[in-house]
Amino acid sequence: MTKKHFQAMAEIVKSILEGKWTSEAPSWAVDIDGTTAVTRAVQTAEVFIILAERFNPRFDRDRFLQACGLITKPAKVRKSRTS
Repeated sequence: MTKKHFQAMAEIVKSILEGKWTSEAPSWAVDIDGTTAVTRAVQTAEVFIILAERFNPRFDRDRFLQACGLITKPAKVRKSRTS
């Protein structure tokens, strides 16, 4: 990571400290219960998503959330063979 990455992280943390961060869960977390560990994981994922999207416009949010275990991977749909 470069200096600009660390500066961006610091900006995010500072905005949380100054009360500029929302306390509402992001839209993709609507079905997650409110346990402390889950809340912290969701908030951390949200910060990393913001950071990743800032530096990589092709960042795949759903793939990241799947890797974090916060959303489930959609079931594969099998194509039926036609005779």
